[in-house]
Amino acid sequence: MKVDLRSRLGLLILLLSILFIKSAGAASLSITHYLDYKPYAFVDKDGRSVGMLVDIWRLWAEKTDVKLTFIPARLTRCLELVKKGEADIIIGLFQSAERDAYLDFSRPLMAIDTNLYVEESLNVDSIEALGGIPVGVIKSDYAEGFLSKNYPGLTLRTFPGSKEIVDNAVKGKLAAFVLDFQNATYLLSQRNALTKFQSAAKLYTGDLRAGVRKGDAQLIDFINRGFKKISRKEEKTIYDRWGSYSPEPLIARYRFWFIGGTAALLIALAIIALYSFRLKARVTDLSRGQKGTGPEDWREIISKGESDRVEFKSTLRWNLMTGRIDKNLEYVVVKTVSAFLNSEGGSLFIGVADDGELLGIETDYRSFQKKPNRDGFLLKLSSLISRDIGKEYHKFVNVEIRVFSGKDICRIKAAAADKPAFAKKKGNEEFYIRTSAASVPLSLSEAHKYISSRWQPH
Repeated sequence: MKVDLRSRLGLLILLLSILFIKSAGAASLSITHYLDYKPYAFVDKDGRSVGMLVDIWRLWAEKTDVKLTFIPARLTRCLELVKKGEADIIIGLFQSAERDAYLDFSRPLMAIDTNLYVEESLNVDSIEALGGIPVGVIKSDYAEGFLSKNYPGLTLRTFPGSKEIVDNAVKGKLAAFVLDFQNATYLLSQRNALTKFQSAAKLYTGDLRAGVRKGDAQLIDFINRGFKKISRKEEKTIYDRWGSYSPEPLIARYRFWFIGGTAALLIALAIIALYSFRLKARVTDLSRGQKGTGPEDWREIISKGESDRVEFKSTLRWNLMTGRIDKNLEYVVVKTVSAFLNSEGGSLFIGVADDGELLGIETDYRSFQKKPNRDGFLLKLSSLISRDIGKEYHKFVNVEIRVFSGKDICRIKAAAADKPAFAKKKGNEEFYIRTSAASVPLSLSEAHKYISSRWQPH
């Protein structure tokens, strides 16, 4: 009886503790983040905390009714602030045995690739091939411990942040460094240095997790429960918002490919009348519901969810949150189609929510003033492919609209192309592939290796 009473009393104390933490957290929590971890967390020119992780945490704060105070600092200072109890949370970092000694970690927030970058002129494709070349790392970063443990003979140079690493590399003071993929891509592109450095090797993929002071299990539980309230659709909205931080234009590196493209464009202009006729005929066929993808069961495909070869988009260009036309949504469709063309092909369903709910594309129809119907939708879609990917890629793309539960659903089925497909945005050209059920941009060096291995003869 006494044992049972003690167990119940202990459970009651635990529940009251959790409720107390939640109540206390509802007032305010402080969260420290890095100064220059772009595009994930950094300080803009006006001194504000911004970035993908910052936006996710702000959404978390809305879901949990918590007021967050952001404290930007160097990584070493971030760790010290939480150790001393001067900050409640570190915004996101890799878990390690060393950090386990003084931090507790939340569930994974997102997966990050960490790469070795070297000067383009160096003939290096692995860490072992570096010899005595020093490697730049952020002081107290996970990469420093990883390299020290796995490559004890390596010479490491530590820097307070990624900005200092890239600045020294661009100035010729550092020939090799290790940074997370998007962080390195963003900083190199800002300095027009994407062609000067190549990703020689991917070292590891790790999960960013929130970190709190050791022993604060209630806060970890509160953090995890808050993130469970954030839907996949809400996460993707934030990821798409920061998706513009992708590599610089590749056209400067691959001019020889575009010489032929220019000649093809001149020929295309000479036969534009014929092309227009064929386009109208195609739109007419599709508007009548003519099938182009065979007897495949769309419902079965959609029910299996998104994958490397299946993607869902709620609309083509109508932002359901703002109630306005959003050109960024059009570009998301363009980059997804180009990623399928550059990979093994796939299907993009428009009018389908991330969770598979059939929404329809009627809201897109109403955004076209002249033709608020299927014709207007298909003409716009065809125009986007022609303008932002290329007319020559239409032969790899099949578009079909079907009716499900009274709603029009569009499927863009793209086959693997016989040459690289670049997505154009505001005069820039970007290169995407499909991996991990997402359209991922490649840096100049990564795109060069990928294109050489996929299309160019060896």
